[in-house]
Amino acid sequence: MLARIGSAHEVAFGSYFLGRGPVRDALAGAAQRGAHVAVTLQADPYRNSYGARANADTARLLRTAGASVSLLARDTVPFHLKAAVCDGVAYLDDRNFTQRGPEIVVADDDPNDVALVQAALAGRGGADATLATRKDEAQRREVALVDGARGVPVMLETERVGSSPLTAALRRHARAGAPTTLIVGRAKQRSPRERATIARLEADGVDVRRTGTNEKLALAGGAAWLGSGNATGAFGRGAAQLEWGMDTRDPALVGAVRAALERDAARSRP
Repeated sequence: MLARIGSAHEVAFGSYFLGRGPVRDALAGAAQRGAHVAVTLQADPYRNSYGARANADTARLLRTAGASVSLLARDTVPFHLKAAVCDGVAYLDDRNFTQRGPEIVVADDDPNDVALVQAALAGRGGADATLATRKDEAQRREVALVDGARGVPVMLETERVGSSPLTAALRRHARAGAPTTLIVGRAKQRSPRERATIARLEADGVDVRRTGTNEKLALAGGAAWLGSGNATGAFGRGAAQLEWGMDTRDPALVGAVRAALERDAARSRP
């Protein structure tokens, strides 16, 4: 992705937040050499003062370099997408282009998917047969993966967890006697509501494991889901939150998801 930003004529980029690092440097370099660079960031990431400061600093730097930058207010356009489009190729990340640990970046040149990502970067979510860029639809596909497993072991990873259709599906799967593993990300603290959701999952037989790498992945046999959305609710304004989610049976993508989940399960603790 960095190489493509370095040579592209048109770059559209979006992330929940973006601090210092090679991605920001590549965007600034592309704008300085004359590429058309448009960047979208969340102005006020939820409970994340670092992210708000980082995005404000990034906006100033990139505007000085010649890029256009939109800072979206959370109460108007919830933006949790991590994506880029460079000369007709979309890049989709399940984290914030962190360079600080494991993450999966999918390169997607399907024209319908690219158009969806381009629209989402401009603030308009949608869906096609492969990809969703709204949280409600992205999560619906992840729920369908779990509900369709029918006894097959399910493994899922998320940074945050809340009472949602997805956690309900995990509880149903575990109550039916099927192996069900949930890996939750690192967190300094969790709200009482989040702790209560985890307790309900464990009571229904879900093997909840802690200290994952904050990826957002799911696996059921030969099918996988990957995206940017957490296993939290998609209600009210949050239903239209700009995310991405992709269900797939592509062997390369399923293999990457399986390897990441097995890695994080081995490193995590109950």
